Amino acid sequence: MKILIIRLSSIGDVLLTTPILRCIKSQLGDVEIHYLTKPHIASLLEPNPYIDKLKVLSPTLSNTIDELKKEHYDYVVDLHNNHRSRRIRMSLRVPSSVYRKDNLDKFCMVLFKTKCLSHRHVVDRYFGAVKRLGVTDDDKGLDCFLPKNIDVASFQPSSQLYTVIACGAQHYTKQIPVERLEKLCSNIEGPVMLLGDKNDFNRIESSGMEMGSNVYNLCGKTSIVELAALVRDAAVVVTPDTAIMHIAAAFERPVVAIWGATDPLFGFSAFRCKHVDFVAEGLRCHPCSRMGGKKCPRKHFKCMQQQDWNKIYTTVNELLKA
Repeated sequence: MKILIIRLSSIGDVLLTTPILRCIKSQLGDVEIHYLTKPHIASLLEPNPYIDKLKVLSPTLSNTIDELKKEHYDYVVDLHNNHRSRRIRMSLRVPSSVYRKDNLDKFCMVLFKTKCLSHRHVVDRYFGAVKRLGVTDDDKGLDCFLPKNIDVASFQPSSQLYTVIACGAQHYTKQIPVERLEKLCSNIEGPVMLLGDKNDFNRIESSGMEMGSNVYNLCGKTSIVELAALVRDAAVVVTPDTAIMHIAAAFERPVVAIWGATDPLFGFSAFRCKHVDFVAEGLRCHPCSRMGGKKCPRKHFKCMQQQDWNKIYTTVNELLKA
């Protein structure tokens, strides 16, 4: 049986599909799994032993569909369920199943602040898409496989446990404000490693943030695979609602999650690893978005500014000692 799994983006969402791959492979026996995603995510999936062939999305969707038709799939599992994945799935004309989103319930929670969600994690909802195949969750969490030759020793402090802080996120209203980031670094015991992309590096540099000798700003200086390896070796990972949270969960690193515009009730919290969620209390405007936005609708960004930062520092240091 040849199965195509579709999850085009983003990095965190793709990692959240990895239990599906493992369980299909182990429970269905003679099965060949192909996985379709975007090119920039491919390096994180290439070492995955449960994927027989990795497919990347072409700039032209019709070219992607033509290539996929040549494979003659027996079944398609659409774990993205957007306009592109639907077009691909329908064009292949084979039996399929789809991940059902809770967008209406999320919209109600954002608009009316009513907690009508099922509280099911997105991974549990992904398993709903393979129920027809007889595949069930094995309770083993996420996977993140790295190349055997990956070497990040040159980035790491010598012989010391370190804390990783994810500096950015795709959307502004999920990012840790720079002034809070500065105080966070100064209150965490031991080395602190800042991870993110070039935009995060520029944001920190342009802010004039003062960094102590214990802080290593590696934003924009690593590949995604190197970043994952640094997260793997961390003692504690501090992160907003972003991909680094799910990388940490895959390696069972303790996670301190700081939630801005979004909420863990949406089902995207750290999966099956030790984690502590921090959500600012008493805000009538929270959550304000399903995925985050370019700016705070109320212009005060209280969901980040009014976090219990003292408790966050204390929690991180307690996890370090443990």
